[in-house]
Amino acid sequence: MVRTTWGDVPVELRTKVEDVLGGRVVGATSQPGGYSPGGADRVVTETGIRAFVKTLSRARNPDGFAFHEREARVVSALPSGVQAPRLRAALTADVDGDRWIALVLDDVEGHHPGLARDGSDVTAVLDALHTLPRATGDLADLPHAGPDLAPEIAAWDRMLADGLPDVVPAEVARDAPAFAVAARTAAAAVDGEHLVHLDCRADNLLVDQDGVVWVVDWPWAGIGAHWLDPLTYLLDTLVRGEDVDVEHHLSSHPVFAGLSSDSVDAVLAGLAGMFLEKAAMPAPPAMPTNRAFQRAEGLAAAAWLQRRGGRN
Repeated sequence: MVRTTWGDVPVELRTKVEDVLGGRVVGATSQPGGYSPGGADRVVTETGIRAFVKTLSRARNPDGFAFHEREARVVSALPSGVQAPRLRAALTADVDGDRWIALVLDDVEGHHPGLARDGSDVTAVLDALHTLPRATGDLADLPHAGPDLAPEIAAWDRMLADGLPDVVPAEVARDAPAFAVAARTAAAAVDGEHLVHLDCRADNLLVDQDGVVWVVDWPWAGIGAHWLDPLTYLLDTLVRGEDVDVEHHLSSHPVFAGLSSDSVDAVLAGLAGMFLEKAAMPAPPAMPTNRAFQRAEGLAAAAWLQRRGGRN
């Protein structure tokens, strides 16, 4: 995947960004990581103002364009207590029959968690996610995770009926019937009343110089169980090969208080099926690496569930 850079953005849109920032952009550094072909640039103006600017052409990725529009609506509604960069402006420009969008956000100078691969910042991430509030006000209109995810986390039943795809290895296939049973309660398990990010991976988190974790990239936000993002972040540490005792965090961090073992098993089963089913599909436009990542997510969820003995 090749990201759009600041120089690729049409002059018309760059000018609008500069008007918001009050000065000409004299430096732009494209940020690596993520799975979008859009631009992700830390910019600085001639007067020293810094911002993080996400840009995308609708023609290049229509779905991604819609995600940017949705993220703008979500971030503008986040309460001040949520550790997320402030949205300064959402801008569009029509150029040569194509529409471009730019989200101008506060710049957070930091790094993604997990760089040390030793789990040293997992607690800080969980602490940040523990601050996500109940969804009220404008956030109350967000979709509910349970009903929204229900069709996707029923993937094992579909795959078993149609024949398991080649992306499911033999060591996972043998437990597929049990995973299907466990996953049938996942949608009910993730129901709740809290704001949830629903895409909680290291590349959507930043750790600043004070060790504070900031949550970025909000297009998938919804309403659900308070522990759902923390659980998916623990899964992400396994996907990336961090040395993390995920079961210790499940049993000790307050964000997981009251969470039943059956609910964990159900959600891991549902996630494993969802990701593996997606991994068997053709790659989406301009995102050729997405399916390999989804397979890694699915296999990590299945392996964690097997270690837990979640094969009723």
